Order: sequence, then structure tokens, then C-alpha cells
Amino acid sequence: MTQAVARKLIFRLGGVAFSLDLSFIVEICEPDTALLDTSCADTDAGIVGSLSFRNTKVPAIDPALVFDLPASIPYSAKTALLLNSSEGNWALLVDRVGEISQADKFKPLVIPPLLRGTIGGSYSQVELFDREPVVCFEPECFYGATGLAI
Repeated sequence: MTQAVARKLIFRLGGVAFSLDLSFIVEICEPDTALLDTSCADTDAGIVGSLSFRNTKVPAIDPALVFDLPASIPYSAKTALLLNSSEGNWALLVDRVGEISQADKFKPLVIPPLLRGTIGGSYSQVELFDREPVVCFEPECFYGATGLAI
């Protein structure tokens, strides 16, 4: 019997690399297929609009706002990662999707105590992948009952 190997997707926001466990991903929508409707934005909840996905509207979150990263590309050029959560599907807008790799290729890094207080609740783990620091993206910090507000 074969066992499933845990894998992670690397994506980028600005010049920052992030990793995301593949178990959260429902689908990856290229920029030309995902039309963002900003008329229903709720920036207090971190929602910049909605996307049509399988005949339903799903909230679209731009984590660059929470991480205070400058906008590097317009929303129309962003890729939407459709994620699942306890409250349903939602879209994570990213600048670029990178590779998929086995989870055991990511090595945990320790965040120094003096920096822990400066990062807030937006992430708690950093890993090293191919000699590059990668922020572990934690979806539950961005959407759902315990999500962050901008």
C-alpha cells in the first residue's frame, strides 16, 4: 500500500516566499480565469472582493494587506488559490505560484524572541527551503471565525 507524501506549494507576495500545505488547496485559478468583483469588498474583514467559483461567489483575501507588502501587480494579474475552510471555500490572491515540493524538504527556523512580538498574529513559523527563508502561511489567520481584520 502506498502512502501519501505531504507536500507544500510555494507562492510569492512581492519578494516574499510563502509555503502552504497542499491539503488546503481546492484549485488554482490563473489570472485570466478569475475575475475579481470588488463591489462586495469588506476591508474590515480583510475581504477585497469576491470570485465566481463553481457557480458561487467566494470571498477573496489579499494577504499582502495584512503583511503590509506593497502592491507589486494589479489584482487582475494575481493568481487565486481556492482554499477550503470550516466556513467554506475562499480565494487567496497571490502574485505568483511557484513549485510544489515534499514537506520534508522544508527545515523549521526559530524566530528570535525579540522578533516574535513584531509579527503579530499573521504567522508563527518560518522555514528554510533551498537556502531561502519561507513564511509558513496559516490560512486560519486570514479567513474564518478567528481570521484577522485589516
